[in-house]
Amino acid sequence: IDNKVILNETYFYPTSGGQLHDTGTINEEKVIDVFKQGNIIVHVLYKNTKLKENQEVDCEIDLDRRMQLAKHHTSTHIINAAAKKVLGNHINQAGAKKDIAYATIDLTHYQSITDEELQAIEKEANKLVKESINVKSSFLPRTEAEQTYGMNIYQGGAVPGKLLRIVNIDGVDVEACGGTHLRNTSEAGEIKILKATKISDGIVRVYFTAGEAAQREKKSEMNILEDAAK
Repeated sequence: IDNKVILNETYFYPTSGGQLHDTGTINEEKVIDVFKQGNIIVHVLYKNTKLKENQEVDCEIDLDRRMQLAKHHTSTHIINAAAKKVLGNHINQAGAKKDIAYATIDLTHYQSITDEELQAIEKEANKLVKESINVKSSFLPRTEAEQTYGMNIYQGGAVPGKLLRIVNIDGVDVEACGGTHLRNTSEAGEIKILKATKISDGIVRVYFTAGEAAQREKKSEMNILEDAAK
């Protein structure tokens, strides 16, 4: 319909779980947005489509964009685990957003996070990256997942459905999560925490980058320092 396309199956990731959608092409027609309408995934094209009903199509996602989003999503789980270790077991994820340039994670904490604590969380997060820990994804019935891993799998809110996708960073973090992820923590490259802001009573928002976005942030900081020095 107009510039909107529904496929019988897709590997385009729709905006959900705080993660931004994929982009790419369907039969070389540009996909600029992907969203869920109930159980249906709708692909939004740059302009009205020439595609016909029942036509078989070739799809291609922008892999660089997908990988950057995956780096930010897996890094969200890593930072959650690192914050727990630095600040205590009361830490839970209350929400998150994964964009291309940066990502945020909202943590349950009774006070503002100091600069020293942020540095300690960043150091612990990058230690987990350097340890090259496998990230495993599997589907489990809800009851089995809860009995095996406990109720802490629900970070950022309850997950619907009888079958849960469990993302397990071996010995570090286990969450019910439908997002796109890396296969190993080392693929995140480097995690850089930018700042933390208290957004409400008991909730602190941490801004961070990973992978190429972290490198760009470092370069930008160096340019600011050089300008200030001049």
